[in-house]
Amino acid sequence: MTRRHLPPSTTTAQIDCNHYLFALLGSREDADDALHETFVQLVRSRRRLALVTNLAGYVFKTARNEAFRLSARRSRSGQPGCTSEPEAWFCRPTTNASDALEIAESIAKGLSQLVMEQREVVELHIYSGLAFREIAELLDLPPGTVATRYRAAIAAMRQSLSPRSCRELD
Repeated sequence: MTRRHLPPSTTTAQIDCNHYLFALLGSREDADDALHETFVQLVRSRRRLALVTNLAGYVFKTARNEAFRLSARRSRSGQPGCTSEPEAWFCRPTTNASDALEIAESIAKGLSQLVMEQREVVELHIYSGLAFREIAELLDLPPGTVATRYRAAIAAMRQSLSPRSCRELD
């Protein structure tokens, strides 16, 4: 879903959070469900929000918890997990649709081969725009660990992408 298909009231934070949830869950429907539950939780705990110093981090942490809850419910009930389609990951238009799909497939393949910890850091840093310090706070990790996971993920992605895709991304 691109930004132009979202309702006008949708904020950038909601879009970023939804994309993060999609990266964790692999399904647009599950991401939407988890985002809904995230905002329900935020409304329920609105008195605590006044005490939060990093609202974006708090929202992402709540979303992450909801994604893990939903994923656990799905696995207990025997429902399938990640079913993401490559073109859903990237919405940046190019002049050639087949090239765009090829690049998206290569990147989605590279992302899917990363361990969850690395994929999560890449998603939070690149697509959600969080700094390593914010990601570290969100994931309860030292900033150095977050940076190491990010560098390892980028190195693995570069190695797994075809040379053509790497040129397109530079």
